[in-house]
Amino acid sequence: MQRFSSIIRFSSIILWVRSGALALGLVVGLFGSALAGTDVVLFPNGDRLTGEVKRLERGKLFFDTDATGVIGIEWEDVAYLSSNQNLQVELQDGRRFLGPLIRAESQGSLRVQDSRETVDVDMVDVIWLTPIEPTLASRIDADVRLGYSYAQASDTVQTNLGFNAAYRTEDRIFSLTSAATTTDSQNNDTSTRFNANLEYRHLWPERWFTGALGFVERNDELGLDRRTSAGFGGGRFLSQTNSRVLAWYAGLVYSQERVAGRADNEDSVELPLTFEFDWFRYDSPQLDLSGTFQVIPNLSETGRVRSNLDVALKWELIADLFWEFTFYDRYDSDPPAADAENNDYGVVLSLGYSF
Repeated sequence: MQRFSSIIRFSSIILWVRSGALALGLVVGLFGSALAGTDVVLFPNGDRLTGEVKRLERGKLFFDTDATGVIGIEWEDVAYLSSNQNLQVELQDGRRFLGPLIRAESQGSLRVQDSRETVDVDMVDVIWLTPIEPTLASRIDADVRLGYSYAQASDTVQTNLGFNAAYRTEDRIFSLTSAATTTDSQNNDTSTRFNANLEYRHLWPERWFTGALGFVERNDELGLDRRTSAGFGGGRFLSQTNSRVLAWYAGLVYSQERVAGRADNEDSVELPLTFEFDWFRYDSPQLDLSGTFQVIPNLSETGRVRSNLDVALKWELIADLFWEFTFYDRYDSDPPAADAENNDYGVVLSLGYSF
C-alpha cells in the first residue's frame, strides 16, 4: 500500500514538472526556422563537408549534412568554417558578434561579417556559435533522470526524478531545474524533498549578467511544507571555455514559508550568494561534473542562515543516455519547525536521457 501511494504521489510530481517545461516554452515564445545555407567545414588535411551549422557548444560543432544527418565535430579539428547564416559568435572574454562567416585567410581563424565591422577571431577563443533564428525546439537543451531503489529488509522504497531545461538566445538564457525524492518505509512516515527553480539571465558585455529567479521547495526532513521565493540579482562569469564554466551571482529575494500544522505563513527577505561551476569533457566517455554552492543570509531574521550544496557527475553510457551521481546537502541554522533537523543530505544514483 505504501509503494502504491508513493507511485501516485510521484506521478503528480511528474505532471507538475511537465507543466513547468511547457511553461518554459510559453515564456520564451515561438521562433522561426533557421535559414538554410551551404555552410562549409574544411579540415587540416583538405577534406570538406557541406551542410548547415547547427551550433557550437562545449568544444563540439554540430553540423548537418544530407549524407550523415547531424554529427558532432571536435572544434579543434576544424581548420576553416564559412556560413551564409546569421550566426551568433561568443568568445571566452564575453564579446559577442553577429553575422555570416567568411572563409578566413589563415587556418584557425574565424572571420565574422558583423553589422559594424568584419572581424577575425582565433577559433580557440570561440565558445558559442549558433544561428539566431532556429526553431524553439532546436534551442532547448534538456534532460530527464529517473531513479528507483527498494530495500526489502526495511521495506523502504525511494523514487527520484529530475528534469533540466535551458533555452538560449543571443543575449538571454532561460532555465528550469527541478528534482524530487520520495521515500516510503514501513516504520517511518513518507518523506518528500522537492525543489524547482526558474531563472532568467540577460547577458551583458564583459561576461556580466542580470536577471530574475523564482523557486519552490519542500523538505519534510527540515519541517518545511512549502517555501516559495522570487527576486532579482546579477553576477559574472569568471571563466568560460570549451571545457569549463565558473560563475558567481548575488540577489535579493522575497520568501514565504509554510510549516505543516501552522495556519500562518512566515515572510522574509533573503540575500542568496551563489557560486557555480561546470566542467565537461566530450571525449568518450563524455563526463560532466557540475555543482552549485549557495549561502543565504536572512535579512528579516537576524542570525538565521541557510545553505544549499548540489554536486552532480554525469557519465554517458551511449548516445544521449547517461548515469548521474548526485550529492545534495541542505542546512538551516533555524528551521521553521521546532523539532526539525538542521541538516538534510543524501546521494542519488539515476539513469537519464538528454534531448
